[in-house]
Amino acid sequence: MLVTIKTFQKVEEAYLAASFLESEGIETSIQHEYSAQWVPFLSTNPSGGIALQVEEEDAQRASELLLHPNSAE
Repeated sequence: MLVTIKTFQKVEEAYLAASFLESEGIETSIQHEYSAQWVPFLSTNPSGGIALQVEEEDAQRASELLLHPNSAE
């Protein structure tokens, strides 16, 4: 089951984080990226942001890696 570990306002930031996690062996999925592109004039994304998701069993490690990227192996 996929869980959201972080939300972003910019699609580029979401893809950068996803790329980093994938380089650490964690599969990712990005949700709601098109809502942000279709409604760029809104100050916030109506879906709550661009969601970066990972498998539930990877969520803790992924969150820690995003908080402390220098601790990556």
